[in-house]
Amino acid sequence: MEDKKDGCCFDGWVDNWSKQARKKSTVAGVTAPLLSALESAGIVGKNILDIGCGIGDLATEAASRGASQAFGVDLSEKAIEEARHLAAERGVGDRTTFQVGDGAKASLPKADVVVLNRVFCCYPNVDGLLENSLSAAGTIYAFTTPWSRGLSGVFVKLQTWFENLWYRVRAKKFQGFRVFVHDVDQIDSRVQAAGFRPIQRQRRRVVWHMAVYARPETVG
Repeated sequence: MEDKKDGCCFDGWVDNWSKQARKKSTVAGVTAPLLSALESAGIVGKNILDIGCGIGDLATEAASRGASQAFGVDLSEKAIEEARHLAAERGVGDRTTFQVGDGAKASLPKADVVVLNRVFCCYPNVDGLLENSLSAAGTIYAFTTPWSRGLSGVFVKLQTWFENLWYRVRAKKFQGFRVFVHDVDQIDSRVQAAGFRPIQRQRRRVVWHMAVYARPETVG
């Protein structure tokens, strides 16, 4: 669960992400099925807001698959610089915009589609992130986050405990970074309370919960 907080250690991961992005269209294993789910929901001709975009592989690939515009925001300045390079290399630099910012606090542009891929787990409290991102979402809202329920949820929480132990051992490098497992049902309730209804919910790669929502009037 190498995700994002305060730009701390993400700069150190950018080089590895960049190498992977030159070998395949998306870096994380869960990103490809999320993109496929978004395609099924409908992204052609729509603008996309990718919160916690990292090096922009999801945003640039969405633009390559027909999104009219893609905007990405991330805490890591190095990741944002790389996202701009990647977009230019993939021929979508004119339809993508990236900037440094905190998705829970930054002024976000309105977008047809809002995506948070492996982002909730970087925040100890997701209330601000949910409120800010949902207020920017037009017709589709999607996210991936660690699974939190049942025996699999216990496994994920145990895995997270060991990850955080490693981050504490390497405190100088990771600068207090931690990952968090939030209740997926509580996140789902917040999203549905904002007027969205689930159109796809799946478990991916054992530990990840993937969910795509749409406003009822947009579902054909």
